[in-house]
Amino acid sequence: MAELVDALDLGSSPFPGWGFESPLSHYLLLEDDLLVEVIDKEGLKRELNIKIPAEEVDKAYQKVYADMGKKVKLDGFRPGKVPKDVIRKRFHREATAEVIDSLINKHYSEAICEKNLEPVGTPVLTNVDIDEGKPLQLSFGIEVMPKLDEIKIDGLKAEEIKAEVTDSEIDEVVEITRKQQATLRTVDRPANETDMLICDLEPIDGAIEGLGDTPMNNQEIDLDSPKTVKEFKEALPGAKRDDVKDVVLSFPEDHVDKKFAGKSVTFKTTVKEVKVRILPELNDDFAKRLGLEETFLEFKINLRKRMEAERKTELLRIQKRDIIDQIVEKNEFDVPEAMLESYFKNIIKDMKQQNQEVDEKEIREKYRPIGINSAKWYLLYHRLAVLEKIEVSAEDTENWIKRFAESYRMEFDKAKEILTQTGKAAEIKDGILEDKVIEFLLSKTDTDQKSKETKEG
Repeated sequence: MAELVDALDLGSSPFPGWGFESPLSHYLLLEDDLLVEVIDKEGLKRELNIKIPAEEVDKAYQKVYADMGKKVKLDGFRPGKVPKDVIRKRFHREATAEVIDSLINKHYSEAICEKNLEPVGTPVLTNVDIDEGKPLQLSFGIEVMPKLDEIKIDGLKAEEIKAEVTDSEIDEVVEITRKQQATLRTVDRPANETDMLICDLEPIDGAIEGLGDTPMNNQEIDLDSPKTVKEFKEALPGAKRDDVKDVVLSFPEDHVDKKFAGKSVTFKTTVKEVKVRILPELNDDFAKRLGLEETFLEFKINLRKRMEAERKTELLRIQKRDIIDQIVEKNEFDVPEAMLESYFKNIIKDMKQQNQEVDEKEIREKYRPIGINSAKWYLLYHRLAVLEKIEVSAEDTENWIKRFAESYRMEFDKAKEILTQTGKAAEIKDGILEDKVIEFLLSKTDTDQKSKETKEG
């Protein structure tokens, strides 16, 4: 179950599904004497000023005082009989806070709607001027969505996808699989470059914090593996059982583990066994051993299909990434800071969950360009979906779930239940929408094959 939940990490966007209406910069009378003003500031920032008439402010005060009179208990007065003048004198500050809250709740959303504003993030109340008998003046600092009436998609280019796999590539994978199926036999001879060694390793100088000085016994060192560090691959060919060699490992400055970066350590390496690989013959028995096919020919045919499918998937990913980069570059507009902040918070949260050291200022600087492009693409593909009437149907979602179920060899209903329980429905729908927009954009691109057909025609 945990693996399936992890598999549902769809790379979901950190941005909520905001709309795209553009702001207007003028005054608007919502009702008698109620004045709303929007002032353009830098970029997508706006100042929203709301003036609420004195009569409405007074009514709000009277209502709050009346409600308080029913609840407050003061010495010398019966419950519900406290005079308004006493309540006003004792609870004016509390009453003012309630009046402001009630009038903001009523008129902020009304002003936003009537002005066609699409705020991003939380509005900041920057000024309040209130008193009984006077109009209430409110000022908010807000950010709005960029205006995206038209999106440039002309001139997009994409390379034709060619997912063919060569015979030599097939042979290379077959040989890797053959080595994985090999058996190991201990031999009494010097090691060669294709052998497996069993060694005891003991750090004897240049010890690194966290590595300690405890020997690491019975370590497998595969001299034929590209993953084995080069110092072992250079020092151990020719070694026999009971030979002892000092091997110096030097770690690069950019090593993923900082405590090793740029440092060296010497290992006293004692060879305990030299093992040779006994490779299986490439025949039908080899295919049957893998449990996938009956014959070796079937194995190679199906291997080619799988490799071509994997290559096509990877090339499609690269092609889609290239299309996204092109359309983001073609359409210049400001991105709301609130969207970027949401993006940064998600990155910081993920890093903390992985117990990584977090310098939030550095992260905001490092990931800002990536965040801007991510936010721009999010806004672009959602707006394109509206402009081109691209929608996600129930059938689209069901087909996605079917593919998911097939990938994990489960029943459709079980897959649907898991997806529902994990709350991934909205992310799945958004991912499908993104894919459909990319498919639309690819249909508008010039590929090498299209150009060739045009010339030949």
